Amino acid sequence: MHQFIKTGLATCLAGMLAFAPAAYAAKYTMKISHSAAPGDPRDQGANLVADILNKSKTCDIKVQVFPSDQLGGSGSIWEQVQLGGVEVMIAPAANLVPYEPLVGILDLPYFWPSDPHDLLKVYESQAMADLLKVPEPHGFIVPGVWHTGYKNWTSNKALRTPADFKGLIVRVMPSKVLHKQNELLGMQNVSMNFGDTYSALQSGTIGGQDNPIPLIYNMKFYEVQKYITMTNHGILDQVFAISKIFWDKLPEACHSEIRAAVAEGGKKTFEVNEKLIQEDLAKIRASGTTIVDLTPEEISAIKNVLEPAVKNYYVDMVGSKGAELVAKFEDEFKKMGIE
Repeated sequence: MHQFIKTGLATCLAGMLAFAPAAYAAKYTMKISHSAAPGDPRDQGANLVADILNKSKTCDIKVQVFPSDQLGGSGSIWEQVQLGGVEVMIAPAANLVPYEPLVGILDLPYFWPSDPHDLLKVYESQAMADLLKVPEPHGFIVPGVWHTGYKNWTSNKALRTPADFKGLIVRVMPSKVLHKQNELLGMQNVSMNFGDTYSALQSGTIGGQDNPIPLIYNMKFYEVQKYITMTNHGILDQVFAISKIFWDKLPEACHSEIRAAVAEGGKKTFEVNEKLIQEDLAKIRASGTTIVDLTPEEISAIKNVLEPAVKNYYVDMVGSKGAELVAKFEDEFKKMGIE
């Protein structure tokens, strides 16, 4: 009797499943790749974008976030985005420079406002809107830039003077502007995927790298470096780069919703990043790594080596369009009263 009931239930269930509707699949799928660890400000911003779009009533899209270079490192991922294999990459603007050198303006040291709130105002300017259109012919739609902090150097010695940088072997992103910046300070550049940086620092293959404090903490670079020197020499801000091939398939309703979601993700990233800076500095200090705070005079000495030399190098490299961009942003700074 019991066996009959079990068999009957199984037959009934099988019949119900046979006529049940298939699981719903969204019309569009958007994979968001980035190199930061889960929980990083960039990751939290990306997940907010996913949450917003996954709840959309008008854009039939499923969004997933892949942190820690799960879909590929910086050496390969950009080609995937360009060809539409991966729909979105969130990464430092330096990664777009090999495709469009004009974007290298975002790598200029001691050029951008030192107050992050002033920087956000600049990001809302027409000059930034013009810059973000530049990657489109290369296959990338960039609806926004996310602020993830000012860069500081990690190393196994304090970097108080320009002479202290000389001979240091450092990891560098694929931007000629950043290569020039480091060369002016006498450093030796090594290009590598971001995910390989910890092991390279640990083994001594490289002796330093520069990133904002929350990223230094999340990637645990402080575990294998004795010093963090607070140079705050440049921004490490992220482009939200969408494959144009993918973008062109989407209806206008999706375009507007993605742009709105990216703006919200940028706000989230900024808020989390600002909150974490002091918390992470305290944790790094407690670990035994030394935080080196520079005097205004020490900052000026380093700045004088880099500015205006790197800016002039950028203009020489990209030509009149680069000079126009620099002038546009400097005009924005003046209009906003930013020094």
